[in-house]
Formats: sequence, C-alpha cells, structure tokens
Amino acid sequence: MAIDNKNVLWVTGDNRGAVSGLGNKNKNTSFVRVVDQVKAVSVSDSRSMIIKSDNSVWTAGSNGFGELGIGNAVSNGTFVKVADGAEQIESGSENGFIIKSDHSLWASGFNHYQIFQSLSLADVSDTYQKIADNVKAISAGQAHLLMLKTDGSLWACGQNVDGQLGIGSNTDQRGFMKVMDGVKAIKACSYHSLVIKTDNSLWSTGHNEFGELGIGNSVNQNRFVRVMDGVSAIAGGRFFSMAVKADGTLWASGYNNQTFGITGPDQKNFIKVADNVTAIAAADYHSLMIKNDKTMWATGSNTYGEIGAGSERSLDVFAKVKLP
Repeated sequence: MAIDNKNVLWVTGDNRGAVSGLGNKNKNTSFVRVVDQVKAVSVSDSRSMIIKSDNSVWTAGSNGFGELGIGNAVSNGTFVKVADGAEQIESGSENGFIIKSDHSLWASGFNHYQIFQSLSLADVSDTYQKIADNVKAISAGQAHLLMLKTDGSLWACGQNVDGQLGIGSNTDQRGFMKVMDGVKAIKACSYHSLVIKTDNSLWSTGHNEFGELGIGNSVNQNRFVRVMDGVSAIAGGRFFSMAVKADGTLWASGYNNQTFGITGPDQKNFIKVADNVTAIAAADYHSLMIKNDKTMWATGSNTYGEIGAGSERSLDVFAKVKLP
C-alpha cells in the first residue's frame, strides 16, 4: 500500500485476506486507487489499517475470528471506522494497534501473549481496548511485539524462541516486559528486532541465520547488540534488515534473494545499496524506498504483484515504480 502526495491510498498485490479495502479478494499487479484523505497506513496478511485526515482509524480484512475490532460483524472487505483521535497505527498478524493523541495504546484481536490482562489466553477482543499508557510507538513482528514508551524505555512481549525480545533468554514472554532505556525508534521484524537508540546507534537481536542482525556472523542473539552509528530510519523483512543513515545512504544485511536491491550472496554485515534515500519499507521478501526526488523504487519477490510494477516478475535490483 502507498499514499501519494495528495493523500490518496493505493494498493497492489495479494488480497486473499480482503485487506485491500476494495470490497473484493482480487489480486492486483499494478497499484489501484482505494480511498482519499489518508495520512497513514499499516498492512499485514490479516488486516489493513488507515488514519484519515481527521485522525479517524479505519480497518479492512476478513474478521473470521472478530480480530478486526468491529465486533462480530461480517466484513465485506471495505474499510470500517473503528476509532477517533489516532496518532499511530500498527497492523500485526494477530492484532491491530492504535496509539491515540494522549499516548494511550489500544488493541484488538488475539490474546496469545496476554496483552489484554482482563481476558484469558484463548479469548479474542473483538473491539479495541486500552492496554497501556504513555506509549510513543508500537511494532509487531510475526508473533512478538515491541513497545516504545514516551520516556524512551523499550518493552517487549510474545514469542522469543530466537531471542527476538532481547531480554537475555529464549523464553516466551506473556505481558510486556521492560528491556532497556534510551530508545527512539523500533522495528519488530518477523523473527528479529531492530532499534535506534537516542545517540542514533542501531542495535539488533533475534534470528540471525542469514546475517540479518548485521553483526558479522550467523549466530542468533538474545540480547541487543550494537551494530552501527548514525542511523535515522530502519525497516526489515522476514530475514533481512535495512537502515538509512543520516547522510541518506541505504544499507542492508541478511537474506539476499532479490530482497534489498543488489545481486550477490547473503550479507552478514550491513552493505551500502543506495544513495539519496528519505524513507524505506519492507515486507517478507521485498523492499521499497523513496528517494529525495519523491520517486518510489521497489525490489524483491513479486509473486503476487506486490511490487506494483504491472507484472508478476520479481526484481533483483531496485526499479522505479509509478502510481497511476
């Protein structure tokens, strides 16, 4: 999904979960216009969420278990309003999250890792419930969560078999546990985690079979390890990581089967892949970047048309993608 400079939302790719907001489950290989007046978007396999210009939150998806936060209503695949006063949204595989203007965190969906203290592990919250205060950011991985509080403290919960929580063990964590202080940005990838600390240093933990932590080896870590300095933005896919430095250079590490725009083997250290980059995003096996001139570029797997280049041909280097 992409938002253009006129706040129009566009979508491409797989839509079996009815997440496009178009009211169908059709796959698209080129970007299709969805809705206007959108200022933020977050999408996963199970749901999409948008913030409109009036700060209202809308969601789309299948709602087979009531996980969308619209009650037990049958979803028709179009966007349904669920909240007002939002500052940030995050669409996870099991939950939707909203941070409101008062920094309260609200969630809907499954409770496998006890984020809803009033519910049992088997329950599903089919409406949005407040679960925390003083929250600055939330990021959802495959089955783990990172939460950044307004005081710069990092909290985590969920699956931890690969050490992705960074708590010094590989034990799953029910409910949020404090990890460390001095954090300014977070990214929970599928099985690993990335954070930027207040001194702009990048730290990583978790799964590292393909070198996605960028620390020069392929050994999993269960505590955050310092990687490099001068980082301003982070993103990551299933087994790779990306970082933009303050000078606009884009760096990547990990699994490299067309995932981050250069040909060659997997990378155990971060390697420079582009210049003049202002924003990045990544999913399982593809990546997107926006350059200084406002152009959008994509690379990686394109089996479902997720790159939006008009075909299902995958790309092993970045190519410019235009919205209609």
